[in-house]
Amino acid sequence: MIQSFSWNQTSHYDLIRALNNEEATIDRYQANTGDKAYYKGHWYSARAPGLALFSLPFYDALNIVGAESWTDAHVAPPNRPGDEMIYLIGLWSDVLPYLLLLLLVWRVAERYEPGYGVAAAVALGLGTMALAFSQLLFSHMFTTFLCFAAFWLMLRERDGPPSPMLLGIAGLAMGYAFSSEYPTFFAAIVLGLFLLSRRDSLTPLGVARRGGAYLAGGLIGIVPLLLYNHYAFHSWTHLAYSDIPRQQQGFFGIGAPSLRVLATLLFDSRGLLTISPVLAMGVIGTVMLYRRGKRAEALTIGGICLCYLFYNSGYYLPFGGGFMGPRFLDTTLPFLAFPIALALKRFPGPTIALAAISITTTVVATITHPLVGYETETVVWGRYLAEGFFQPTIASAYGLGRGWGGIWPFFLAAGGGVLLAAWATPRLRLSGASMRGGVLALVAWVLFAALAPTLLGIDHAGLVSIYGAGDHTALSTALHPSFSSYPLKALAPLAGVAGLLGLCALRVTRNESQRPSERSSTDAGSQAQRALSA
Repeated sequence: MIQSFSWNQTSHYDLIRALNNEEATIDRYQANTGDKAYYKGHWYSARAPGLALFSLPFYDALNIVGAESWTDAHVAPPNRPGDEMIYLIGLWSDVLPYLLLLLLVWRVAERYEPGYGVAAAVALGLGTMALAFSQLLFSHMFTTFLCFAAFWLMLRERDGPPSPMLLGIAGLAMGYAFSSEYPTFFAAIVLGLFLLSRRDSLTPLGVARRGGAYLAGGLIGIVPLLLYNHYAFHSWTHLAYSDIPRQQQGFFGIGAPSLRVLATLLFDSRGLLTISPVLAMGVIGTVMLYRRGKRAEALTIGGICLCYLFYNSGYYLPFGGGFMGPRFLDTTLPFLAFPIALALKRFPGPTIALAAISITTTVVATITHPLVGYETETVVWGRYLAEGFFQPTIASAYGLGRGWGGIWPFFLAAGGGVLLAAWATPRLRLSGASMRGGVLALVAWVLFAALAPTLLGIDHAGLVSIYGAGDHTALSTALHPSFSSYPLKALAPLAGVAGLLGLCALRVTRNESQRPSERSSTDAGSQAQRALSA
């Protein structure tokens, strides 16, 4: 998708252009973004430099082939000039890491539940915020890939003899992730503890070698950040974030965790489990991992999730501004996604129902308006879908509009992903209890998503957080829908129908897969009866 203009994206884009001109300041471009910092008479991007540095070679290649002239000729209204260059850069900086992340989730899930890895990867790719991250020039997809790649490297190292080299590469990935998005520090700490779980290396020398390799790789990974800081600010440690007033409160804007904010992160109209309830099955799969004896992996998943939930619930702007969900929880997504494979095999009914719901909500939000700024603004997802008004695709840029005639490339790819998952996954054994569990999960989610965020005041609490962050229009009933409205009342039933269709499809395929066996058992019974008669 050629997604809409946003400050986060243009801040990264401005930094890429500045570095390409051998500058660190964005004075020439600063008017197009609010994600900027003022320091000693100059404007700087508020974003960490890792993604911009990674994007520079591809940006140079685009300039060599004259890509900017193509985009000027095919701007899809009402996008602003430059948005399509952001789209092209995103093919390298977001789409590529997204595809690599899905491949890693597939491989990791196959380790623990062979045959179900593709389904887990597609659930992540189409049923979570990862879909929107893959289409926006944010740093989240890039850093999420790096964090999960580090985890995958550690798993490989555990399969063979101790390998400081693999751990050093894992540390390098985490160090560069920190150079691109500072909160990945929490994941780096948890993964550092995970590498100590190898029992045959729990000696002082083994811990020193393995931990030292990981730490050395991490230090190398943050060298680009240090060099950028020195080049931009003449200081090795100065961060642009420290010049933003709200970031100067607490620890870079982080205060004491709040249970009320935690509830909004998970359950309001754009909460993580409201938009992607299939991740709840990832939690169940994590418990199953623990019970199978994979305690280090399960505790690592739990540790990363808790770190990000507690840090995010203490942040002054929990949802990070305009986005379809709590974007700072991005790192938790693949760690919760691969255990979905275990839950799918054990509880196929609820998993299929919640996966279909998650794919529907995420896809609709992504193709209509993923950059919502308020909990009550999620009402536009159902409205735009009914109107047939979508974000532009590459087809839109060539004259096919922003309706159903332009959205088909996206649905072609997304539908192919769903069919791939169905084809690659073994035929599931669906009992009556599992079918009833799927229907119950479906009904419970529809009722909760449509009514609870408003009735329980969860959406209001989310708006209060935005108000406290400085947006004094957040509680204005004149500018935003009233608190008595139900933002997901149109989308929730649609997602429920998708979940029901998923269960029906599972039931039909189960019956078809059973027919040959039933026929064989019938034939065997007839032969046995004839033998007894003889």
